[in-house]
Amino acid sequence: MQVPSKSTRGPGIRDVAAAAGVSASTVSLVYNQKGRVAEETRELVKSTGRSLGYRPNLLGKALQSGRSQVIGIVVSYQDSPVWSRTYLPYYRDIIAGAALEAVEHGYAIAAIPSSAEGTIETSVPLDGVVVVDPVANDPLIHWSFDHYDAVVTDGRYKDDVHEPLSVRADMDEAIPQLLDHLQTERIKRHPDDAEALQVALLVGPRVDSYTADTISAYRAWCQAHGVSPRVEECGRDEDPETAVVRLLQDDRVQAIHCLNETYCAAVVAAADQLGRRIPADLQISVRGDARAVNIEPRAAYLSVDSVQAGALSARLLVASLEGEAAVPCIIPFSIVPALDAN
Repeated sequence: MQVPSKSTRGPGIRDVAAAAGVSASTVSLVYNQKGRVAEETRELVKSTGRSLGYRPNLLGKALQSGRSQVIGIVVSYQDSPVWSRTYLPYYRDIIAGAALEAVEHGYAIAAIPSSAEGTIETSVPLDGVVVVDPVANDPLIHWSFDHYDAVVTDGRYKDDVHEPLSVRADMDEAIPQLLDHLQTERIKRHPDDAEALQVALLVGPRVDSYTADTISAYRAWCQAHGVSPRVEECGRDEDPETAVVRLLQDDRVQAIHCLNETYCAAVVAAADQLGRRIPADLQISVRGDARAVNIEPRAAYLSVDSVQAGALSARLLVASLEGEAAVPCIIPFSIVPALDAN
């Protein structure tokens, strides 16, 4: 086997410039996110670089800028025994989306845990962080602003001091549309039942921004429809199935909205055990990605792309670090009916 000589190297800036028909300085501007380059030229340079297998010199860029070119995704919710079943899959999607986006801008990412006191202890030098699902008056937000050049939140956040750029789904719009859909489906099945849908909300013990927005939108819908709200909390040390059984003991509950797929699976298991037919007797809805391979076909989905949320979070953070104009992002959603809803 022939061993490559030490002089063997990959394509450089001048190789990309020659192949794209532009100057080496233009290639440098594109990969360093500096100056003004026409979007068409930027795409040409990037596509040429990819075809040649060009990799920018991140170490050289870091030395010039005084930055590490590493951004952190801060995972703060690990204090519940069911954490790995409920929120870990979502965090994985956020990290995957952020990693793919960061690479396109010459950055790397690191998944970083936080302490119970809201601090970050890591040996990885970070330029900025994405805080996933912050809580009200989150000490982690304050600590992050004190230690990093830029902070973005996955989920809305605002306090008396800080209002970081955020990426979120608009629950004020999404939840009413979802519950209206469930109401319509019930009328189709029970045309003689004119009463408003009795829908409950299944939540976890931690009121992060997503949970708070969901509860607020749910209560507003209930008030507008003359329905008594029922928010059932799965306790910190409680298995989700136990909370669901407690909820389903109320025969008036006709539908349940779940914050994530784990709670949805718990509702399905308990309903099957208690003989509540889905969706004929009990409708289920859940926030998740309806394109995933392991969806529950009997549930209606408030479908949100969490990988896209991670990518948008990384994009906002990089823009902030590079001094570019950036605004909060609203992630699109769609309502996907249960498979046998029609």
